[in-house]
Amino acid sequence: MAGNLPRLVEDVNPQTFTEPSVQLKCPGNIFQGGRHAKPGSWKDSQKGFHLGSRDSNCKMSITVDQDTDYAELVLSIGEITLGEKTRKSMKDSQRRKREAKTFQQAVCTLLNSGGGVAKARIKNQNYDFSRDGVGQDLENFLPHILDFPHEYLDFKQVKDYFLMFVKAWKLKQKGPGITTLKTNLYIRSISSSIELKAVNAVKFLKSRLSSPGTIVCNEVLNECLNLFNRDCFTCKEKFCFTKATHAEVKLTPKENILEILPQTVSSFANADGGYLFIGLDGKTQEIIGFEAEKSDLVHLESEIEKCIRQLPVTHFCEEREKIKYTCKFMEVHKPGAACSFVCALRVERFCCAVFAAEPESWHVEDSCVKRFTAEDWVKRQMDGPALISGKVISSPEALCGKLFSTQEAHEQLLWAQLDSLPKGTLVVTKRWALDLPLQDKHGVILDTLHIPQDSLLTLHGFVLGGEDLEDDSTLLRELGAELKGYYKQTAVTLKQTLANHGSYTEKIGIAIKITYLGHNKAVSLYDSSSKIHYPTKYYLTTETAKNLEKALAEILGS
Repeated sequence: MAGNLPRLVEDVNPQTFTEPSVQLKCPGNIFQGGRHAKPGSWKDSQKGFHLGSRDSNCKMSITVDQDTDYAELVLSIGEITLGEKTRKSMKDSQRRKREAKTFQQAVCTLLNSGGGVAKARIKNQNYDFSRDGVGQDLENFLPHILDFPHEYLDFKQVKDYFLMFVKAWKLKQKGPGITTLKTNLYIRSISSSIELKAVNAVKFLKSRLSSPGTIVCNEVLNECLNLFNRDCFTCKEKFCFTKATHAEVKLTPKENILEILPQTVSSFANADGGYLFIGLDGKTQEIIGFEAEKSDLVHLESEIEKCIRQLPVTHFCEEREKIKYTCKFMEVHKPGAACSFVCALRVERFCCAVFAAEPESWHVEDSCVKRFTAEDWVKRQMDGPALISGKVISSPEALCGKLFSTQEAHEQLLWAQLDSLPKGTLVVTKRWALDLPLQDKHGVILDTLHIPQDSLLTLHGFVLGGEDLEDDSTLLRELGAELKGYYKQTAVTLKQTLANHGSYTEKIGIAIKITYLGHNKAVSLYDSSSKIHYPTKYYLTTETAKNLEKALAEILGS
């Protein structure tokens, strides 16, 4: 064996060479079967009642790139205008908002899916990243979801494409388990409904598990109850309370009633209940009412019920009760004028948690960018990741003796390939990752992870074959294309595992090289190293290489 072979992982039991290495589990193949979420909205065209936007199933302009050479989850986000000056001068404000929203969704999705790359085609000609920058409206949201955005994001322009590299988010023992643009989880704060930030939402949800609620009795609630029990009022009649923790008053036309319900109902249900009166002027403390026909009220009450029943909820209890509320309409009389109405809503404390809408948080599932449901979002926030254990094969001599006991030619070809690698650490395994039949079907016999310095981490795959295939370029090309997807998924899963279960917190890129070992020669089936362009921080240094070795030892149980 040549003397300059990359050194091996140290301090591992040499007897483990007969055991397969750890299998890194990945839920489904993220590189197959991409699709969009279905479009939809929550809006009633009848009688002018507007229920606002419900985009949990809205059409996404983000797709998973199936053909990329990056060993990453790559999201295509379409065309985007870049540069501070150019974005400020955009005449189409709606397009500017859509682009910013897509940009935000892509970052959030990648952070929740183990990191990756967002790829956008640059819309404006003559754009230069180093000269023009990205655009403040695209960047302003980042500090709201990341304490130190520069630790997680890097940007790079490659010809007409803009690449955004997102490092895998390190899960913390305390705090949110996933990134979220908006939680849509509301509580009452003195006299207002406020949306909880993700970190505070986690604290609230945990406290909700052990908090039975309290019986509230005060002067404001007594006044609210007295008003709620009335059947009619006189226009401009005075009322004796103002907005408070358990009381909300609004003066709004009937067309806008349904727009204010989700936040108010969520906040009252997540507290100890409360009253909402619509048709009261909080500034003058006068009862005014809103104009409506009596026939409208039947439909409005039905829409209020539909609105409340469609609010996302999550349960920690076994009872799984529905949101409890009482709705009523009271007449407001004014001499010589048509009757107006007050809508009064009493909301009781909910057993668990009520959202105004599904959280604005996305992830990749089944090769599709999906929005979390409230229930899944809560589960991900509350549950920690499962741990993985396994073994590293430390002795390539022993392993190769087992693999090539009757095939000396293949063994010599393999050693020649390993001998040609630059100086670095070599982690050798019989199986790196996924329990897919693809491995056995195509004769993948050995995977090696090469950890060089001043270069990319490289995953090598070696395929055992015969002389009948080594000169057939068409079959070799097809085999390489098929194995490319297998190794991309292996590399993605490895990166996610390093982030979630190891101590490695640096940015890292992975190149893939697949080699076919025939009887007489070794043939390269696939090499991504010349096709991918990573920022400088994704290349290994002396320090990051050592940190990576330590993290691999941790996740593989050495």
